[in-house]
Amino acid sequence: MDQPGLDPAEHGRALEALRRINLLSAGARALWPRIRAFARSRSGPTRLLDAPCGGGDFAVRIARKARREGVALEVFGCDVSEYAVEYATEHARRSGVSARFFRRDVLAEPFPEGFDVLTCSLFLHHLDEPDAVGLLGAMKRAGGLLLVDDLERGRLGWLLAVAGTRLLSRSAVARVDGPRSVEGAFTRGEARALAEAAGWERPRTVARFPCRFLLTEGR
Repeated sequence: MDQPGLDPAEHGRALEALRRINLLSAGARALWPRIRAFARSRSGPTRLLDAPCGGGDFAVRIARKARREGVALEVFGCDVSEYAVEYATEHARRSGVSARFFRRDVLAEPFPEGFDVLTCSLFLHHLDEPDAVGLLGAMKRAGGLLLVDDLERGRLGWLLAVAGTRLLSRSAVARVDGPRSVEGAFTRGEARALAEAAGWERPRTVARFPCRFLLTEGR
């Protein structure tokens, strides 16, 4: 899905497939209690950035929850793909939320500053170890509450990815990308080691269904 020159129509079908799959995995629901508690502990609006944001699924769901519960949260997302940014912007518009999106390559450009919460949802597994350490280090230097939600490598997760992409999507890209993503994912122990190498303070992982984990700082 990340390959340059991917046909926009096929890219759109793949993003739509991910939207349906991510809805079942409940990533926003898993992270929301931490984000809500952090935002309510502060005075004034809290600024959240999801990077990279892909089609904006996570950011839009968080923005909906904040609006519904009256939490003063400004939601942003960034991605290297101009198409993904346009797709996410339209998704937010159709959803009636004010989440905003912009283009940024967080692996090659300075990480955006001025945010209180940094989330990375279902992206870490796309990276090799040096790039993963680089991304986590950039998040740490940018500061704030750090939350990484990702797949965990394992046989059951692979089987669920194969079944889920076939049941919920007709996208050929998604059907290839899903199982490969699990194959390339890190275990919880590996994710903690990467975060330690990136300078995180006492990183910890929390397992969550289905075959995923949440990586946070243990401060």
